[in-house]
Amino acid sequence: MRILAFDCAGAQCAGAIVADGKTLAEKRIASDRGHAQLLMPLLVELTADTGIRFSDIDRFAVTTGPGSFTGIRVALAAAHGLALGTGKPIVGVSVFDIMAAQAAAAVIFPRLLVAIDSRRAELFIQLFDAAGVAESDPVMLAPEAIADWVGPSPVMLAGDGAAVLAPYIPAAIAADLPTLVDPAALARLAATREAGQPPAPFYLRPPDAVPARAR
Repeated sequence: MRILAFDCAGAQCAGAIVADGKTLAEKRIASDRGHAQLLMPLLVELTADTGIRFSDIDRFAVTTGPGSFTGIRVALAAAHGLALGTGKPIVGVSVFDIMAAQAAAAVIFPRLLVAIDSRRAELFIQLFDAAGVAESDPVMLAPEAIADWVGPSPVMLAGDGAAVLAPYIPAAIAADLPTLVDPAALARLAATREAGQPPAPFYLRPPDAVPARAR
């Protein structure tokens, strides 16, 4: 199975082509803005590097959030456009799930708390067990409220909000984990999931910019 996976939910524009679990090409551009200008040229470069056309892809994988509202919308719009043009399905994966999968592949932990920068005072968080299975629903909380929410048992932190959260969690376990989505890991996780309805953005707070007709 050939999968083209890409992520714009965090401070990057990243993509990879993975075939039967093997990474054929991967590119990342560090940026927290300009995703609309960066994403499609990056995807075209991936296809040029591998000689694989968009029509050769079996499914597209994309992160649905939470994270940058603009980046999420850009990535989902690109995925929907590619799916429409090729007739191939899309698999959407939350940033929480992919960060938990990346952590589970790298280290052993008793529990895992994925913390994502909301670009506000609060953090987006979700708790996972030792197997990387979600133990809680995603929530948005201020850092000072998270220690009581997560409880006193040891917990490893992951995600781009981990460094902000660590001073507030006495039971935090230090680990050198990726803070952003690995698009190749996203592709491999998407390969294990059913491709259903086209994915929608995953938000934990309303967007700052609201269309005039919705106000």
